[in-house]
Amino acid sequence: MNYNQNENSTNQSFQYFIEQFADLRILRYQVPKFEKLSLKQKKLIYFLSEAALCGRDIIYDQNFKYNLIIRRLLESIIKNNLGHKNDKEWNEFMIYTKRVWFSNGIHHHYSADKFLPGFSKNFFLDRIEQIPDDNWPVSLSKDEVIKTIIPIIFDPEKYPKRVCQDQSKDMIKHSANNFYENVTQHEVESFYQQMIDPKKDEPVSYGLNSKLIKENGTIREKKWKSGEMYGKTIDGIVYWLEKAVDVAENIKQKESLQKLIDYYQSGDLEKFDKYSILWLSDTESFIDTVNGFIEIYEDPIGKKATWEALVNFKDEKATRRTEVLSKNAQWFEDNSPVDSKYKKKKVQGVSAKVINVAMLGGECYPATPI
Repeated sequence: MNYNQNENSTNQSFQYFIEQFADLRILRYQVPKFEKLSLKQKKLIYFLSEAALCGRDIIYDQNFKYNLIIRRLLESIIKNNLGHKNDKEWNEFMIYTKRVWFSNGIHHHYSADKFLPGFSKNFFLDRIEQIPDDNWPVSLSKDEVIKTIIPIIFDPEKYPKRVCQDQSKDMIKHSANNFYENVTQHEVESFYQQMIDPKKDEPVSYGLNSKLIKENGTIREKKWKSGEMYGKTIDGIVYWLEKAVDVAENIKQKESLQKLIDYYQSGDLEKFDKYSILWLSDTESFIDTVNGFIEIYEDPIGKKATWEALVNFKDEKATRRTEVLSKNAQWFEDNSPVDSKYKKKKVQGVSAKVINVAMLGGECYPATPI
């Protein structure tokens, strides 16, 4: 993205379009007024953006347990220049790699179907064999990669769907995502049903920040927090969030970020609820962030949250336009071309901040390329 855009300049030479491949078109965009932010505000955006970027590998792993291995193999082939730029199979290899980058894994970002490479198995095997031993990028040996990873990439029957929503099947077993291991849908539902306390008026979202696994016949959770799953990565996120606390814009924002840190370190979902309330009540900050295990639609039964992060700052002009529309909501209702019996007599406009994305880290939907 481009930060150096004069507010009044049309900048006709700015190139929004970068490239197009498969069913994707990559665009970049401008962020007006970034250069006018104060040094403290720019520091805050930088620290929050680093926190966002720190967690990017989490989503790859959550989407599919072999995604990181596959991505590192692809990137190692590129880094070691094991192809020819004008070669048809190399071009297909690059398209496949870009799709993996864009979708945070080997399944389509919207359909959740596994996409297959346009290059041959022999081409890939040859490139794998050429990776130098001293630059070997994954924990699996070359033989293990050939035995395990090659069929995953090329066989359409293996892990075909990241999220299965066919209710006639065991949706846990037929989903390739990495939220569960060795458990059935019935076992998952029973496990969390037992956690529910009917006397509790405000229960937490049980299972939101954990992987459910069965080991030696015992089902247990592995929490995503400091000292446990993704522990080192989360410690990196916390490191940058702590720096962001020091340059927070106001008390509410500082309290919100500190509570997010407490939640990451403890894995306590009650702290996540408190953080969410603090974050929602902060209507004064010019800069905002979303960071954490939040959306549940990548889990077919809606228990587990995919990690995401983004950083925004307020677009004041767009906000003023929204406020005008909101204040005149009744006029739009009265003058809408629908039957009067369907019109509301007392319309209350929304109160909204309009934000301009300054940096994205990782999301369940792919981050816009920077």
